[in-house]
Amino acid sequence: MTSLMPIFERLAALIPGQWEKVILTALLIGAALLASHLWARYLSRGAISAEKRRIHLVWARNIIWFAALLIIVSVWASTIAGFALSVAAVAGAILIVSKELVMCVLGYLYVTVVQPYKIGDVIEFKELHGRVVDIDMFSTTLVELDKAGQRTGKVAEFPNGLLLTRALVNSSPNGEYALHAIQIPIPERLSHDLDHIEAAALAAADRATAGWREEAIVHFQRASAENFIALPSGRTKVSWDFSNPEHLVLIVRVACPVDQRAKVEQEVFRHTWRALSPAPQA
Repeated sequence: MTSLMPIFERLAALIPGQWEKVILTALLIGAALLASHLWARYLSRGAISAEKRRIHLVWARNIIWFAALLIIVSVWASTIAGFALSVAAVAGAILIVSKELVMCVLGYLYVTVVQPYKIGDVIEFKELHGRVVDIDMFSTTLVELDKAGQRTGKVAEFPNGLLLTRALVNSSPNGEYALHAIQIPIPERLSHDLDHIEAAALAAADRATAGWREEAIVHFQRASAENFIALPSGRTKVSWDFSNPEHLVLIVRVACPVDQRAKVEQEVFRHTWRALSPAPQA
């Protein structure tokens, strides 16, 4: 024990009169870690879905650490103010060096205040496409999705600072339901009967969305009234892409739950194609 005294004496000399603040800071960090751990254990015992559990965990963790950071800054405010005067000469250099770090924090504030996306939303950012699973002060984490909306098994991250300079597309801004456009290529041999093709596609879409079609229509009507934006009605609609006359593409727009877009797309395509294919010869 006596051998440790010189070490403590040296530390005391380095931080004269600040030991109470050091101990309080350590206690605050420990309390934040403990609160985050206890909250995660509490959520793991609940009956809520994994997605909602993740949302509660991320927001609670960010609030806990943000509050702890504010208290620590207030505890050290007088020391920081005195220290700031002595480092004013290098403040500009520090700002230049830490530009990316500052932009990440500003990007996090942008996500918190403006909320261009939240946990569970499907977004497209630069070359990334995936579902948001985590948002912290410095970066956003996505579970990558392929073009069909299936998980690839990869996890991607991007710094929040890029949100201040790059455009972002949110594929699920309207909550539980989203509008999904399904593109079905039409062979040239069938292009003589467009009415039959549209009828087959509408029947397939109505069959795939029968379980929630009316509920989705009400959802989009309510979202339009709440956001003061004229959103589409949510009804099934078909249109044609004839930019290349040699390769007609039928576009079927349906309203479906965000997490079932890939399933609906496959079902609509299969039933439409089955209705258009000639019956096999006996």
